[in-house]
Amino acid sequence: MPHIVSLPIVLFLSGLACSSKPDGTSDSGPGPTTGGDTGASTDTGPTTACAGSASGTLTKGLTELAWDDGVAIGSIIGQGWTVVDTDLSAQPLHEWVRFEPDAPISVHGISVQLDNLPEDPDTPVTLGLYSDFGYNGFDAWGDEALWTGTRCAGDLVEGDWQTWVVDPPIEIPAGSLVYAGHLRQGADDVAISFDSASAGDGTCTSWDDCHSAMNLPDLTRFTWDGVSYSFWKGYSFSLQYDYLVRLQVQIDDSQIVKDKRFHQVTEAPSGSRQAWGDYDFDGWDDLYLPGALYHNQGGGVFLDVTDAAGVGGVSSSGGVWGDYDNDGCLDLFVFVESTSQGDTLFHSNCDGTFSDVTASAGLDDSLDGSDACGATHRSTAAAAWLDLDGDGLLDLYSANFICWDAYSYYVDQVWHNQGDGSFTALGYEQGFSTTAWASRGAAPIDANLDGDVDLLVTNYVLQRNLFYDNQGDGTVSDRGTSLGLSGDGTFALGATYYGHTIGAAWGDLDNDGDFDLIQANLAHPRYFDFSNKTQVLMNVGGNGEDATWEDNAGDWADPFPDNGLRYQETHSVPILGDFDSDGMLDLAISAVYDGRPTDFYWGNGDGTFTPGWYEAGITTESGWGMSAGDYDNDGDLDLSTSDGFFENRGAQGHWLQVRPVGVTSNTSAIGAVVHVTTDDGVVRMRQVQGGTGQGEQNSATLHFGLGNATQVSTVQVDYIGGETVTWTGPWEPDQRLWAYEDGTLATGFAPPSR
Repeated sequence: MPHIVSLPIVLFLSGLACSSKPDGTSDSGPGPTTGGDTGASTDTGPTTACAGSASGTLTKGLTELAWDDGVAIGSIIGQGWTVVDTDLSAQPLHEWVRFEPDAPISVHGISVQLDNLPEDPDTPVTLGLYSDFGYNGFDAWGDEALWTGTRCAGDLVEGDWQTWVVDPPIEIPAGSLVYAGHLRQGADDVAISFDSASAGDGTCTSWDDCHSAMNLPDLTRFTWDGVSYSFWKGYSFSLQYDYLVRLQVQIDDSQIVKDKRFHQVTEAPSGSRQAWGDYDFDGWDDLYLPGALYHNQGGGVFLDVTDAAGVGGVSSSGGVWGDYDNDGCLDLFVFVESTSQGDTLFHSNCDGTFSDVTASAGLDDSLDGSDACGATHRSTAAAAWLDLDGDGLLDLYSANFICWDAYSYYVDQVWHNQGDGSFTALGYEQGFSTTAWASRGAAPIDANLDGDVDLLVTNYVLQRNLFYDNQGDGTVSDRGTSLGLSGDGTFALGATYYGHTIGAAWGDLDNDGDFDLIQANLAHPRYFDFSNKTQVLMNVGGNGEDATWEDNAGDWADPFPDNGLRYQETHSVPILGDFDSDGMLDLAISAVYDGRPTDFYWGNGDGTFTPGWYEAGITTESGWGMSAGDYDNDGDLDLSTSDGFFENRGAQGHWLQVRPVGVTSNTSAIGAVVHVTTDDGVVRMRQVQGGTGQGEQNSATLHFGLGNATQVSTVQVDYIGGETVTWTGPWEPDQRLWAYEDGTLATGFAPPSR
């Protein structure tokens, strides 16, 4: 499969030709600025026979949003700027400015300074408001405007501020991007003036450096350095100068949320990947970050015990917890995304310390250095514990990734637990692929609830995802394509492409008793037509052999897909959890690259979502991994991100937490499926995870939001390779249960004495 090479997304336009322009009439300084009464009439020029749809008078008391310094020094006209031998001034060209409201607003007007007004006074001049396209800072849905309006050329004065009245006003949610500008039709058309401001080094590499952009809608294919490129909706790039475009808005004070659900704990440890695990079994989840182990002291205090515990001094990109020898103490597998450093297995000594047993366990990821990268080790992006053959012993999957210098991929490794502290490799004979894939994540699950653990492997560089369906006889079968879990293949540029899948999250989104799936995909706007976007895959076949999954997005070529998720270019790691305990799973998705925010959605209980990023208060930008757990034992789910903890302080419905513990199955109960039935007859389902997608691990204490239910009727746990145990209540909600495979059931945040 040919790989996709990304072109630079920023075009540095040099050689600015200045023209004499009057100063802007606004008293606003360099942007962004707000404030001021902008109730001036838009009737600044002579009356003509033309009737523009955006003429009129603004409401008084509006706030002006601006980035520019008010001084126009030129426009596209006369600059001589070209892109791949295309004269920008002679082509259809979107000129627009990005605005980033941090509170809900309604847009009442667009103010601009224009150049090259038409001589015919009856010529309509059009401006528009556009939805964001991918949250990259310079792309909008240019052919699907939120609003367009016209004013007549004879009513406008070149070089002065002119305002288009938006009637009725357009509402923009907080945390969204909105673009204002126009489509310039060619050399003779009107152009928007810009100032001389250039933030940073002028290359627009930082999100906050540039706010204006251009889009050539007709430039959908060209050749550069001998390589042909195709661009959906044309070629877009940032402009280092500020167009003189401003918004006249009303801020919706009634929707300003002062008390956000999540509050950042600034002193908390942080890292790109996180794994929760109670390694000393005291009821408080501890945290492993790349290269660091933190012991949870309670009360929100974490102590760095990396060196004292003996897990320092090794290369690390993350780790996953699992008790592979069933001695009741969690062990730690540390993986590293490197072609020169190896992975490490730490065995718990059951006294708070660990020993490096990688060599004796036989976990060897070394290579001979003969590939194009000279790799001496496989680059491991993620790992997961799972009991593949149901023998009560945890096996291990290493998702091996890529060497970017040569686009070399590495075969994943599957390690079977021998029960004597050692592991042996599984492969082709057991049904696992021996092809080198760009694997980025491993997410085990008993997907069809047949009692054995299946495995989703997420792949990057537009490769299909793999789904290993456990056959129950020691073998697996890759059925991802037939079950709808591999992504949607599209033939383009001579090959079939899928997605850049990074993380994945399993959960029962509609409480119908089967597992659904979120696959987070990084999808560049320029390849929008053939690369998968983030998918909400609903199980439409039920369990057993009938289990199949379908994407519920509907038409992604729309700013608002059916499932409620906005298109964000760099979606990375999804987390499912009931963060308000209303009984429905909610969704957080991190995003990478400068300026890209973490998305948060409230689950509607039917596989669709409602945006909630504004009231959530998760401020992480350019995040990577996330994981969830109740780190402070107060009965709600908190988030760990690359910016530290976000403590959940929002209102909660009733809840129940269940911590399964294996006896004949693996003691860490990884893979166990828990069903909680409330007195209203609703059954909710969760699984203990041995790894989640992109090298993360959520808490093994499972959180069930119960909504308005007042009692829990039954708790059932299906232990992989062990028993199905059912406890009959009733129990009062808002407590933690410790569910042992031998039938023992205890309450409280601390584990029972045994």
